[in-house]
Amino acid sequence: MRLRTVVVALAVVAALTGAVAVGFVGSGGGLDQQWVSDTARENEVNHHAVGVGPHDEVVVAPVAAVPNAEPIGPHSCSLVRLDPRDGTALWNWSVPAEDCFTHALTQPAVVDVDDDGDLEVAVSTTQHALVVLDADTGVEEWRVPLDTYGYGQPAVGDVTGGPGLELATSDIGGTVVLARSDGTTAWRAETDMPVWARPWLTDVDGDGNREVLVGGGDGVVAFAGDGTVLWNVSVPATEVTVADTAGGTTVLAGDDQTLSALGGATGDQRWNRTVSGTPRIHATGDADDDGDTEVYAGVGDNTVVAVDVTSGRVEWETPLGGGERQSMFAPVLGDVDGDGTRDVVAVTNDGTVAVLDGATGEERAAYERDVRIWTFASTADLDGDGDDEILVRYGDGRVVVLDWTTGGGSVLQTVG
Repeated sequence: MRLRTVVVALAVVAALTGAVAVGFVGSGGGLDQQWVSDTARENEVNHHAVGVGPHDEVVVAPVAAVPNAEPIGPHSCSLVRLDPRDGTALWNWSVPAEDCFTHALTQPAVVDVDDDGDLEVAVSTTQHALVVLDADTGVEEWRVPLDTYGYGQPAVGDVTGGPGLELATSDIGGTVVLARSDGTTAWRAETDMPVWARPWLTDVDGDGNREVLVGGGDGVVAFAGDGTVLWNVSVPATEVTVADTAGGTTVLAGDDQTLSALGGATGDQRWNRTVSGTPRIHATGDADDDGDTEVYAGVGDNTVVAVDVTSGRVEWETPLGGGERQSMFAPVLGDVDGDGTRDVVAVTNDGTVAVLDGATGEERAAYERDVRIWTFASTADLDGDGDDEILVRYGDGRVVVLDWTTGGGSVLQTVG
């Protein structure tokens, strides 16, 4: 039986706008709402996740409006840097009103791209460009043109072996761009398929160099550091992620009712498993400490499954409840309770956030807000106390930060 069917809600408080927040507790803990960002929009379809810097000090949220459904102004579609302590907006960088709609800004990457000691924020936009900003000020440093707008978070790493890092991004038309840290273009390539998933920079073939991995509607492509195609396989990958295993890098591809594993060296298919709906995947890891790597997938009927990456065996399966909103998004990992092991954090479209035990899938605590969610959560230790907070991108444009508390939690603040 699910935890929420047997525990008592800590508090339910209606806001002036009618939104409610509910906390549930179990296994000695609960989730406390720490803050809610003042980034609301007049829609419930914001669906690009929050970006967090390498030391959990820089939090950047993409916020978008919907033309013809709400007034569009010069700052309706913005990247907003939020203070990790209370969610206060520190700066805004905006897409012009004429380019403002729901896909205006991808999840940003926050990293020191040029190795100068200062962080940058990289985002792909509906201005048909990859844009890099100074993380301290929000001032644009450079941009690289795209053929159309991007959808997934840019990836950052050393691909060419040159000075600084490179940024890889893709647009929905299937163009892949690798940009150097000074804003020049290392190479561009065409996949000739729609691409929605973020690119990955990983050493797929074990040669000590990173490759650029891209999944799309017609297959998965691995590009070498110079932009040549290493391999191209016809395994549709609306969703894609990678895992490090004893046998090398494994590529996980998710499409309609199928989760597949590909060998990193050649793209050969290792196994495939039928699931309900499109498996939403993002995180891989060993959350049960059994020495094997698992991939965590959100599938139909609000269900989370943990699958052994090597064998394709389902280790556990946890339904998070029914209701009229049945979409499920990719689970992520984080040490939410500070015990040194990682928990699985899952969200559902109806506004629920659940913390699951990595070993058993048992639901340990949950939080609900009566606003839709359209993307995965993020985890980061924002307050430096040794456990990860959960950052949830709600559809109304707000970011909600949740923190684990032992002994049952406290009354939750409610925000519309």
